[in-house]
Amino acid sequence: MESTNLKVISSPPSLMKSLMAGFDVVSNHIGLIFFSILFDLLLWFGPQLKLANAFAPVIEQIGSLSEVQSAGSFDMLKEGLARLNMLSLLRTFPIGVPSLLAGQAPSKTPIYPRIDLNVRTLVDAAFLWLLIVLIGMAAGTLYFSLIAQASVRQQLDYSQALRNWPRNFGQVLLLTLFLNVLFATLLIPFTCMMTFVLLLGMGLGQFSNLIVLLFGVLLIWLMIPLFFSPHGIFTGQRPMWDSIVQSIRLSRATFTTTALLILTIFVLSQGLDVLWNMPQDNSWFLLVGITGHAFVTAALLAATFVYYQSADSWLKEIIQQRELIQV
Repeated sequence: MESTNLKVISSPPSLMKSLMAGFDVVSNHIGLIFFSILFDLLLWFGPQLKLANAFAPVIEQIGSLSEVQSAGSFDMLKEGLARLNMLSLLRTFPIGVPSLLAGQAPSKTPIYPRIDLNVRTLVDAAFLWLLIVLIGMAAGTLYFSLIAQASVRQQLDYSQALRNWPRNFGQVLLLTLFLNVLFATLLIPFTCMMTFVLLLGMGLGQFSNLIVLLFGVLLIWLMIPLFFSPHGIFTGQRPMWDSIVQSIRLSRATFTTTALLILTIFVLSQGLDVLWNMPQDNSWFLLVGITGHAFVTAALLAATFVYYQSADSWLKEIIQQRELIQV
């Protein structure tokens, strides 16, 4: 009698099927790519918010430290701060709208010279930072909601996405806070070790590079179990903590395939970004790269939702079968 209640368990989630389904999702709902396109157009043609003036006193104090000068990183810090555009902070992690130009700060456009707006004080910089990050997370929440709908339900319901937006945004805030606290907790001992190395006058040599490598390995080891933490919020309307727990369960049950999925997404996105970034800032061909990047990143994100849904259903079937066997 017990054996008659057993069902054939479906196959585990497939990496290739998920990737193909992700590209099909975006092809059928091409409007999803406009989030990234509009974001990159803002970074390309919009004004740049510069922080050099606000941080000038801080830079002078840092430059007076001989340890910093000997490390050879002071000029790099000044150059990076001069190029930084605060609008790039609209690209929030882990939930945010993908962008090709967020890490570049393009200095030219095909039409007119760039317009720079200088932030005067650190107080203004802090206020703008908070405002820009919240806007980026809000846009990312809507973007993820629509990607999840198209991937799981094969349709888009903008009204429902907007109704669920306040609840999802709250959970996204909690998840982002949790991940930042976790990252800061891990970063503190490594920062202390790097500071100790610099104070000893060892510079950025092999020992400090080993510390950075160990920190990177630790982050990767944590990234796999937490990779699907946002997915439960948008597909199953789970609370933040339940979504994290479910992500850990799914990753443990499908560790090899999940690791290959993450590696494939990383290789595809980073490899194609080299192609998308080939045009110069003042060339209209960069628009081709922006469009290609928007399509590929949306498809890869959709693939993760397809994979998550498949893995979640597969794991539920396994649990139900075990319960039937025990009964």
